[in-house]
Amino acid sequence: MRYPSIAVIVATTLLAVSANAQQPDPKKLKDQLTGDAEATASANPQCKLFTQAEISALAGASLGPGENAAGGTGCLWTDKDYESSALVQVVPASYFSEPRLVKGFRPLPGIGTKAWVAPDYDWSAGSLVQTEAVVVVLKGKKATEASAVALLQEVIKRRKP
Repeated sequence: MRYPSIAVIVATTLLAVSANAQQPDPKKLKDQLTGDAEATASANPQCKLFTQAEISALAGASLGPGENAAGGTGCLWTDKDYESSALVQVVPASYFSEPRLVKGFRPLPGIGTKAWVAPDYDWSAGSLVQTEAVVVVLKGKKATEASAVALLQEVIKRRKP
């Protein structure tokens, strides 16, 4: 009889503790997800690659200033209505994947190791560059295969030492 009482006490204690646990702060959670918790967008290497005018020209849309994205591994520029955007992300090569199952996927010879383009999230393109994976995504009415490839090539060019 003694053990069921202990089980009830432990269960009740756990419920009380979880009920009193603080809810996560939404701003802190957002900052962790975007990368703002670590540094500002102005310190993000991907956000430094393009001016607002340059990325807008490449995307074919008037985009706002770059913001941290993907835990700080990327930079995201969007228009005011979130209908058009450009994302540049750089991660360790071990995270590289090719969306081969996406209809329209095709390899891109001559750009980098395992470079590809696909009509994924409107248009995306990626490549292995030394020890890193570079991926770009363009979304919007003016996003095309050619603009995604051009953005990928420009990112690779600008990231070279």
